[in-house]
Amino acid sequence: MVETPHKSRFAPHKRLFRRSRWPLQLFLLLFQLVTPNRGVMANGLPSGLGVHVQVWQIDTGDLERIRNFGFSFVRWGMSWEAIEKNPGEFDWATTDAFFTKVRHSGLSSIVILATGNHFYSRWLELPADPGVRERKVAAPPESEAAMAAFSRFAAAAAKRYADESVTWEVWNEPDLPIFWPPKPKPDAYAQLAAMTCSAIKMAAPKAMVLAPATASLPIRAPALYGALAKTDAAGCLDGLSMHSYRISGGRRPDPESVEAENLASRALLERLSGRWRDVPMLCTEWGYPSSTVGRATQRAYLARAYLANVASGVQAMVWYEWKDSRDEPANPESHFGLQTAQGIFKVEPDDGLIRRLTNMRFVRRLRAVDPQVQLLLFEEGKTSQIVAWLRSDSARTAVAKIAGKAVVLSNYPVIVPGDGAEDDGHGHAR
Repeated sequence: MVETPHKSRFAPHKRLFRRSRWPLQLFLLLFQLVTPNRGVMANGLPSGLGVHVQVWQIDTGDLERIRNFGFSFVRWGMSWEAIEKNPGEFDWATTDAFFTKVRHSGLSSIVILATGNHFYSRWLELPADPGVRERKVAAPPESEAAMAAFSRFAAAAAKRYADESVTWEVWNEPDLPIFWPPKPKPDAYAQLAAMTCSAIKMAAPKAMVLAPATASLPIRAPALYGALAKTDAAGCLDGLSMHSYRISGGRRPDPESVEAENLASRALLERLSGRWRDVPMLCTEWGYPSSTVGRATQRAYLARAYLANVASGVQAMVWYEWKDSRDEPANPESHFGLQTAQGIFKVEPDDGLIRRLTNMRFVRRLRAVDPQVQLLLFEEGKTSQIVAWLRSDSARTAVAKIAGKAVVLSNYPVIVPGDGAEDDGHGHAR
């Protein structure tokens, strides 16, 4: 199966935190932050944590390891060009086989419906870009005929896989020129999303559909979300998907910087359409190249990215990606995987943190006087747990008193029994 090309997510950036050589004194005041707990919504969409995979490099053993690590679903691409090889004729062999593997693994899927098809649009040559796998591509479906053909393909897929645990995502990053070449057209994409969503629902009434999978959050792509809000897609889509990469556009690399943008994006969506007042938000791509942040920090950022999304009302998050999918050592795009291309974890062993976090229910944030100290209250069965860490990209540590216990904090989250935390009042750390 031909995978969709992937953009460059990397731009050189300066170190944003200075390593401290001095002991940190923290006075912690725990109290409830007024942030709503959306919890796990029983709306048919994925919740929790998933991971992006490339179909061509994933076997049943990988899927078992993915599930055991703590992921509950996988995200992968379905190329129109690779499936409709002759007009009106669909080759489902690769997707049939992969759906079978995923189903047997106990995972569900988010499947991206994307790429142009040269039977319905012209060929284009993409400019050189570190994130582009193939330079020659078919243009996206912009004519009525091409949009209708893409919608037929999407409907055929939805009907064929109606019994699978799958959510369909219409396109990938249509706000970027390398995914909607030669130039993004918000109105054209919005029309395609509306037509495709309607076609999927007609073919498989119980199907779940996401869009638009923008390369950034809604507050950074208002034109596209505004165009989408004006079409029937606003009422057809079951959720809105977006990507939350931090290492570009001058944004801070630490995961917690997404929280304010998530809340601002929620407010924007509600202003754009009354039908989006409670629409689920899903982050369907986010990751960091280990060549840029380091292997240990990449693993810490996985947990922290998930926690930041949970704390700011995002229903599900997809980590990009499971394995390094390129053999280009100098290209940061080659280093987003939690594993090397050979299937070796970059940080060993798996300590079970992700598996445990995804089985706990978020309650609320507990605030510390020092803004670098992050504290989230969860329920785990009938017990309370506090997840704590330092908002830092350095290796420094600090000792803090949390719920009556002295706890060593670093940039990697730890779980502390939380009974009595709300009665603690002040805490002191050295």
